[in-house]
Amino acid sequence: MADSQYYLQDVFDLPMDGAIQFWRDKVQMGMGEFIKLSDAEKIKSFAISGIARGDELSTVFTALQDAIERGESFGTFKKKAGDIFTRRGWTGKRAWRVDNIYRTNIQTAYNVGRYKQLKEEASIFPYWQYDAINDKRTRPTHLAMDGRVWPADHSVWNTWYPPNGYRCRCSVIGLTQGAVERKKIHVESEDITNRLIEPISPVSGEKMGGQQMLPDIGFAHNPGATYWGEIPDIFTDRINSWPAGIGRQAINETINGPLFAKWYSQPEGHLPIAQISENDMGKIGAKTRTTLLSQETAVKQQKKHPELAAKEYTQVQEAMDNGLVVQDGKKTLVFILDDTAQGYVTVVKSTRTGNKVFLTSFRRLSKDQARKDKEIQRLLKKEKT
Repeated sequence: MADSQYYLQDVFDLPMDGAIQFWRDKVQMGMGEFIKLSDAEKIKSFAISGIARGDELSTVFTALQDAIERGESFGTFKKKAGDIFTRRGWTGKRAWRVDNIYRTNIQTAYNVGRYKQLKEEASIFPYWQYDAINDKRTRPTHLAMDGRVWPADHSVWNTWYPPNGYRCRCSVIGLTQGAVERKKIHVESEDITNRLIEPISPVSGEKMGGQQMLPDIGFAHNPGATYWGEIPDIFTDRINSWPAGIGRQAINETINGPLFAKWYSQPEGHLPIAQISENDMGKIGAKTRTTLLSQETAVKQQKKHPELAAKEYTQVQEAMDNGLVVQDGKKTLVFILDDTAQGYVTVVKSTRTGNKVFLTSFRRLSKDQARKDKEIQRLLKKEKT
């Protein structure tokens, strides 16, 4: 496998907070209710065929939770819920059912937690690599995915983010830009889902008959995206929990990276763009320092200020840190940055509750000195107490 300098898999160890949170949020239910759900809805639910909702199901659920939180082995899991399985005859040749319950649920929780981490670190690891276990138990289609690399935001992950079947042991590895360039790793551009291939048999090593590139039935979706929802929200929550300096650095790296440029060209949801100081938070009654760029504002900015490049939005933070501050009403601040070769005007507004702060306008100042001075004087007159 790859070295930890470039690959995300060695950065984090189980148990992951994301995996634990995912498991604790599951809803226990009977199989009759479960089978009526969509594949995506099933990700947030827990049921076992042959075990009704009640004490026995709760016992198995708790045993799995202990395994996720404490890293307990399959053997420990079987001891905790063994009587339940024995009563159903899930022993001997039918013991695979117990293994399936343990491994599918543990692997799903693990990959959902990993998805959150990968997305939070997308500015550092902009490429993802599918990683299958290369042994005789590996499914031929999963083996065909092994080692393939796509951009982190490629649509292929909507279908092929693991697990991609019962007892699937596959995972995803994050790669840096430097790793891809130094190792000359090929980055795929096309989604190979549904493509007809002749996979290599993991048993004989020979080519097999033609197979369609698809995950197992019921696993052609992304459990991480299903559970966590909009990734900008994940990023925002994580940024808010960090010290201001680290949060600002993360935002700056994101704006300077390829993901922000792609988001800005086709905005969806909202994204952290800067962080205001505690002093400025108090001026507008804000309860958060993270300032967001919404989809609506991004679209408006592109129409009104098409001259702005995506990377210029790093100047929003610069204006907040070093610009003149004008209070335009109880909830709005105007920052005027005029100590660089190119000046900027940044406007932010807190919501009524103060729970969110949004960037409402960002533009360049004129390079003509007379026009710039006139504009700055106009803005200074907005000061209201």
